[in-house]
Amino acid sequence: MIYDLTTLALLPNRLGAVMPALGDVYGNFSKTGTMLGCFSIEFGQLNRFHFLAAYESLEALQAERARVMEAADPYGIGEHLGGVSRVACKPLSFARPIVPGSYGPFYEFRTYTVAPGGLPETEEAWAKVIPRREEMSPLLTIMGSIEGAPTKMIHIWPYRSLEDRVKARKQASSEGIWPPPGGSAQLTSLQSELAVATAVSDLQ
Repeated sequence: MIYDLTTLALLPNRLGAVMPALGDVYGNFSKTGTMLGCFSIEFGQLNRFHFLAAYESLEALQAERARVMEAADPYGIGEHLGGVSRVACKPLSFARPIVPGSYGPFYEFRTYTVAPGGLPETEEAWAKVIPRREEMSPLLTIMGSIEGAPTKMIHIWPYRSLEDRVKARKQASSEGIWPPPGGSAQLTSLQSELAVATAVSDLQ
């Protein structure tokens, strides 16, 4: 399985115009993949949406990329867009398949930059503690980028409330499993965004 995370950045003051059309954007977002989620960024760089889709193969993803490149307005909101970014990823060895359901509504997207060749070492260290960390709050997925450089490791954590997030992270830290021991040695930068599942999203 390959996951594609596409981020649509809106021009300032365009949110009101885009929200009524979001269902159509989501429904027509991909022709060769399966849509999983649409999330509005609430803490981080604003006026942005993350769209998460799954593809059975790299060929299916490439076909979708080709379609988007050839379309004049692939998302139907071109007049409101300030930018588009995409990253294709493969789940790490211990990640479960993403199954649509109600886990949020809050989703934390954490994007870590990994030193060249450092993903296997990072994956090994994280695999040791993720089972215990998930007893405190579930992990939606953790994946490594398969295009561009440097390598990115993206992990997505759903929370029922912001209080649940604080509680889980505090407990993990107090037990000494978070950050994962040895799991930061190959990391060069860390970024966190807090998003909310939109009404059209299959992940809620």
